[in-house]
Amino acid sequence: MAPKRPSSTLGVGQSKAKRPRLLERVSETSLDVLLEIFSHLEPRDLLHLCRTNKFLRSILLNRNSLSVWRGARQSLNDLPDLPEDLSEPCYASLLFDKYCQFCLHATSLVQWASRTRCCRHCLQNTEIPTLDKQSTRIIPVIVPSFLYDGTTYFYVPSMMLLNEEAKDMLDDETSFNDWCGKKKAYLVAIEAHGDMCDTWLAKRLDAHKGELSTIRRKRLEAVIERLKALGWEDLIYRVPWKKIATHKLVAQSKPLIERAWRKMEPVMVEFMKELQLKNKGGGTMCDGYEDRGFVNYEFWTLDGEENQFGPFDPRTGKYANTWVTDLSTLGILAFDQY
Repeated sequence: MAPKRPSSTLGVGQSKAKRPRLLERVSETSLDVLLEIFSHLEPRDLLHLCRTNKFLRSILLNRNSLSVWRGARQSLNDLPDLPEDLSEPCYASLLFDKYCQFCLHATSLVQWASRTRCCRHCLQNTEIPTLDKQSTRIIPVIVPSFLYDGTTYFYVPSMMLLNEEAKDMLDDETSFNDWCGKKKAYLVAIEAHGDMCDTWLAKRLDAHKGELSTIRRKRLEAVIERLKALGWEDLIYRVPWKKIATHKLVAQSKPLIERAWRKMEPVMVEFMKELQLKNKGGGTMCDGYEDRGFVNYEFWTLDGEENQFGPFDPRTGKYANTWVTDLSTLGILAFDQY
């Protein structure tokens, strides 16, 4: 269970007593309508709803809501199938939760083999039980483990459970070997499934980063166009766009809407005035490069993504308005990357 979040602030002029109580209205909605709404959500959203209040939790964790969870999972492209030993909510929790199951601190570490999400501190501070010698011999083969920072960690509850099972077969070598074989095959299967889950999550994260990068680029372009309309076009083409792009009001992963621009416009105008003072008398970014046939590009990073604006045309001293990806079409002799 994730730690409780602080309650959201009330809107201007709204008192808590007068504000519509959304959760109460939800509780008055028919079950069929709620299930229809839930069927369009992702498993992560269903997890969050489960933790909203007891009413929604009782609905979503009821067996009648199993189809909602299944549909939410199946709506995610290429997600590995539900393992036989996990319920839909447990699978969703391992995939999308962000907290250690033992101390509730934030962590991205998932131990798929043991079906746990455990932080580094809890991994390093778990008491190791006393086991039979025969059990310790087979631990690396059949006990779920997790390799982190050069150390292999074994899941203690699994060690204790397997130790109890092994006690009854220590005198029967045939039964013991058969039992070990089944446990080993099971462990190999769940570790392979865990690897597929990690791969899927990494691809999902990369796709999300790409979406955010696109939003930031479009926001920057929108800010640039508005600054041009205010008469700053000459300065925009005399300073690196990185100076504008990294401004705290520009480098946000949110589309620029008119209301937001009205609030940030005075700040951006003051910012452009400061840039103007710092760059007073400076030439364009291509000064000194025309004779060498070089074209400058801006390579800059926001949250680790590389973006390129260009080309910088030596004939006009301006950046092109188009987003260039194929440099071979520009007829460029050489580049300087900075």
